[in-house]
Amino acid sequence: MAKRSEPKPANAEDNSQTGKIAIVALAALGLAIKSRVARSKADAKPFVTRLPTATNSTPGASSSVDKSPSGRALRSPLRPRDSSTRDHAAEGLALIELEARGVAVSVSPFGATIVSLRAARRGDADEKDDVVLGFDDCESYDEVEGRPYFGAVCGRVANRIARGEFAVGRRTHALAKNNGENTLHGGTSGWDRKRWTVEDQTRSSVTLSYVSVDGEEGFPANVKMYVVYSVVGFGERVELECDEDAGEVKLCVRNCAEVTTKMTATADAMTPISTVQHTYFNLNGHACGEDCSSHVVEMPNCDRYVPVNEDTLIPTGEGLRKVDGTAFDLRSPTPMFEKSSEGYDNTFVIAGADATRPTSELPRAAPRLAARVTCEDAGRVLEVLTDAPGVHLYTGNFLSENMVGKKKERARYRKHGGFCLETGWFPDAVNQHSKIGASYPSVMVNRGDTYSHTLTYRLSNI
Repeated sequence: MAKRSEPKPANAEDNSQTGKIAIVALAALGLAIKSRVARSKADAKPFVTRLPTATNSTPGASSSVDKSPSGRALRSPLRPRDSSTRDHAAEGLALIELEARGVAVSVSPFGATIVSLRAARRGDADEKDDVVLGFDDCESYDEVEGRPYFGAVCGRVANRIARGEFAVGRRTHALAKNNGENTLHGGTSGWDRKRWTVEDQTRSSVTLSYVSVDGEEGFPANVKMYVVYSVVGFGERVELECDEDAGEVKLCVRNCAEVTTKMTATADAMTPISTVQHTYFNLNGHACGEDCSSHVVEMPNCDRYVPVNEDTLIPTGEGLRKVDGTAFDLRSPTPMFEKSSEGYDNTFVIAGADATRPTSELPRAAPRLAARVTCEDAGRVLEVLTDAPGVHLYTGNFLSENMVGKKKERARYRKHGGFCLETGWFPDAVNQHSKIGASYPSVMVNRGDTYSHTLTYRLSNI
């Protein structure tokens, strides 16, 4: 059927010409961007940290030699330790600065670590406080004894694995044991002690990658892992809000800052993957010298928790328990140490569609609230949202009383001086899932699957 000819307005030719120019300009811009991305990908080479075998050790030197599952002595990529002569910029370990209105984050490629998070003070957007614990030199992040995992991405499997072993089919994999007879946060030299490659960077985001080779710390398969950190400033988040009573939809500006971590990975064979972002917070400021007793915690969606052995912190094997009538019932605002003077080192289940999501499946729903922590003295609120099944509340129970933090601010940390809200999967899931079933989600990722885990730290002032 022939198209009906419509009369053209007087300026139709001008508009047509302008449209053609705009289309050509957009096409040229698209080609330029595509070319730039292609060059970037061609130049980006995956960086694998290969730790050389140690042949001897210097008498009297600090403990810098670790052992692999095979018994070989391994040296850290950061040793020997003489920070005064190191050029971290030349080694690709210079800090990456991310900024948005009222918030600034420093990230280190060593361990994909959040080194600092400076958030605006109440009533003064220009003045910021660093609210996360950490160090100001790479070497301190690499200490083996009593390592706190400040701000790092922990993997290949975070939390604890009983007896440092698990089975895939008929084969049992023996892992590096670094927590008594168990494996913690990926082993002796987990992802928190690796150099990550900076793939892309903007003013408010950075993408880092790491290739974990088959056999690393005893884990099977090669894994390519990506972490994307992004920040949104105060007043920069605009959302649609529906008022059902008034029958209106309006734009709402959120007066908060957000730091989002997006973790994805693929593997070339079946392997467990379960990561956490291990940042410690003190909303009074990391250098305040106080514990977190002035903080109030609320976990409104957490109605169950993982019971563990009090000595080993390994799951008892009975599955999940309801929090009703226990010290783990934090569904209403509760002072941090009111129900447990010794603090917490426990995993809670976040109710919702993703409460049983295995790591081999993509999220089923939008991120939901894992926890809210309020400190009226500081005038700050921290909310943590995630699409993972659980959140591990750790209240710095093992922080040393004489731990020296960021030296520029003369920070000294203490027991309970910071808390973590580590979103992710449940401890020892590699062994517990087969016993308990779907309520204890699997962390096994098959070839062709994509591991995906997103969490957001949302900070606001009160």
